Amino acid sequence: MPTYYYFTCLKCRTRGGVFGEQAWGWGNFDMIESFKYLAHHIRTCGEDSIRVISEDVDDYVDQLHGEYNTFLEQTKHIFPHSKDWEFLDRWKTLKVEEMKLKWVEENRIMHPDDRMKICGVIDAVDILKEGAGRVSFSASVTDDDGKEWKIVADMRELPILKHSYIIIGVMQEHSILGEVIEVYKMIPRVAVQEERGNDHDSGDNRAITD
Repeated sequence: MPTYYYFTCLKCRTRGGVFGEQAWGWGNFDMIESFKYLAHHIRTCGEDSIRVISEDVDDYVDQLHGEYNTFLEQTKHIFPHSKDWEFLDRWKTLKVEEMKLKWVEENRIMHPDDRMKICGVIDAVDILKEGAGRVSFSASVTDDDGKEWKIVADMRELPILKHSYIIIGVMQEHSILGEVIEVYKMIPRVAVQEERGNDHDSGDNRAITD
């Protein structure tokens, strides 16, 4: 039996759009209505109000037929215009399975990417320079496989010791530190973001090594 999922709005408590998960994979995606629902409710209720629920969740407000017809009128100008529609028109003679392969072929990124991504815990931090609301620092990181890395970054605030981050950067040769990852982006993991909210009551939990 398939399981169906819907978009819902926490502000007005409605739901809209649908996509189904079958035993063989994803299917039955009501794409146009889903895009319209998202665009309309992001504009009227805010992006923070949008969630995804399964068909088992019943705490939403049903739209009466007149209300749904009003939604259609309000969103008739919202139609997803993108390269996906051009793709479907260009390859409309292909069979479904052939179109899936063609989509992968046309969207594959072929040019090289010198960036790298690690997930790991901050072991130590050294401040290199401070000023103008930013701080340059180096840090030692142990990734999920136990490998140790050196990183350098310039950010608005220091990372938190013993917390886990997703780090994206490029491997560079530093004149003093040797081989380091020059960080482009550094994001706390989801679980860590929740922990940081709880840590605010426990005092300053950032630490610097000499």
